[in-house]
Amino acid sequence: MNKLLTAAAAALSPLSLAAAPAYATVVGTADSGNSIPLSGNGGGYYYQQIYSAANFSGATSIKDLTFYSSLYPNASGTVRTGAFQIYLATSTADIASFDTNNSAPWLDGSFTQVFDGTLGPIVDNKLEIVLSQAFNYDPSAGKLLLTIRNFSLSNDGNAFFDVDQNNGITNSRFSAYPYNWNQGLVTAFNEIPAPSVPEPATWAMMIAGFGLVGGTLRRRSVRFASVI
Repeated sequence: MNKLLTAAAAALSPLSLAAAPAYATVVGTADSGNSIPLSGNGGGYYYQQIYSAANFSGATSIKDLTFYSSLYPNASGTVRTGAFQIYLATSTADIASFDTNNSAPWLDGSFTQVFDGTLGPIVDNKLEIVLSQAFNYDPSAGKLLLTIRNFSLSNDGNAFFDVDQNNGITNSRFSAYPYNWNQGLVTAFNEIPAPSVPEPATWAMMIAGFGLVGGTLRRRSVRFASVI
């Protein structure tokens, strides 16, 4: 029976492999902190951030975003209230001059809305946002452009999020006024592991394993009954 139980366990083992998380593409290294736009409203209605295509190894389906509050952690840190709309797009804008360039569109028909709602809490110094619609990004088509919009002008958050002082991989701007601040929020794409769903072959092995165990237990019951 021990051999059969071992075989059944082996049949179940692919579940643990399938559940292993595939971690994110993280853009930026924390060397400063900023509240705009997730916690403070100083940037106005719109915030945009551009990311170099070189940050991505290839085409990817972006399903969630993560922002960090690790450099200036606040156990009771909060984000702004009100509804946020988040858009993703591709762009050919120059990264170095992006923060002072107000000629590029803040929003047009090429932008894909991927989120509309209030933001959740900061947990373990992370703000994780699951997108309502995945965005298929192809680095060969241009740089990645993130747009965050909040019309409430609320200023009730108190968290500071990690930013990367511009070194050519990212930069950001806001709609209130052009300002050469040379920084962008440290951002992770697809950090939240997707729920594991066993493939058909895995289900077949699981059923076979349970069948082996069940059959063995039934035979043992019959033998015990005959002895009694």
